[in-house]
Amino acid sequence: GGGDTVRELVMSIVKETPTINQDAALELSRKYSIDIELLTLTPDTDKGADQSLAMGELFVQNADGFIISPEDNASVRASIEFAQTQGQQIVFFEHDLAGVQPLTTVLADETEAGRLAAEAMLKALPDRSRVAILTSATSDARLEQRLAAVRATLGYKRIHETVNCQPNYHSAIRAIEDAQRADTNHMISGWIFLSDWPLSGMPALPWKAGKFPTVAIQSSPSAFLYIDQGYINSLVVHPYYQWGYQSVELLIQQLHNGQQPKATQNISPPQLVDWQNISQYRESWTRWLK
Repeated sequence: GGGDTVRELVMSIVKETPTINQDAALELSRKYSIDIELLTLTPDTDKGADQSLAMGELFVQNADGFIISPEDNASVRASIEFAQTQGQQIVFFEHDLAGVQPLTTVLADETEAGRLAAEAMLKALPDRSRVAILTSATSDARLEQRLAAVRATLGYKRIHETVNCQPNYHSAIRAIEDAQRADTNHMISGWIFLSDWPLSGMPALPWKAGKFPTVAIQSSPSAFLYIDQGYINSLVVHPYYQWGYQSVELLIQQLHNGQQPKATQNISPPQLVDWQNISQYRESWTRWLK
C-alpha cells in the first residue's frame, strides 16, 4: 500500500497466552504499514525447557527486541545482559531485575493488590475474627509488597498466622491442610491467598464451599471454577491484556519510530472481581484467549 517495508522481529517469553501480544502486533502492523514478526518462545517447563534455553533462539532468529517476565537467576541475567550488548531492545513485564535497565518495565501495583484483598476480606469477616495468609516460602519482592499491604490494612489483631508454602498447587494444599489441622481452637475464620497456587488444580481445599471467606490474588483463569463453586469470595486480578498490548506497543514504537518510552516504569492498578462482575471478567478472558 505504499507504506514502509520494515520487518521488526519481536520475541516474547510469557507465562500466559501469546494472543495478547499478537493482537497488538496486528494492530500496530496496520497502523504503521510495517510487517511485525512475533515469535513466541515461551519455555515449556513441563518438558524441561527454561528461559535461558528459549533466549538462545533470540540470536538464532536475529530478533530486534524481546518482551520477558524474567526469572532472577544467573543464566537468565547473563543472557539478558548479553542481548543488551548486541543492541537488542528489552521490555520487562510483571518482574524486573535489579541492576538491569531495560527499555521500560510494565509492572503491577502489588501494594494496591494486597490492600484490595484485605479490604475484601474485612467486608466478608465477622467482627473480631481472624484470618490466615498464604504466601511463598521463597523470597519474592512482589509477594512481600502484597503481604505488607495486607498486614497494614487488616491490622495485626485480625491475623492468626502467615502460612508458607512452595509456589505450586500441591505444596499450597498441604500447607493449608496442615494449618487447618493445627488450628484446634478454630481461630481461623478466613483465608487470603497471596497468589492462586491452591486454585491451579481441581478444588481440594479442606473445607466445604462457603465455609470460610476466602480471597485470592489471581494469575490465571483457573480460579473461575472456585468462584463458581463458592470457595472464593473475591479475586484481585492484574490487567494481563493491558500488559501484553502495552509491552508490544512500547517496543515497536522504539524499534520503528525511535520513540523512547516516557517512563522507565509503567505501573498498572489491579481490579477486584467478585460475583457482581465475574461474568464480565470471564468474557474478557474468553475474548483474550480466543
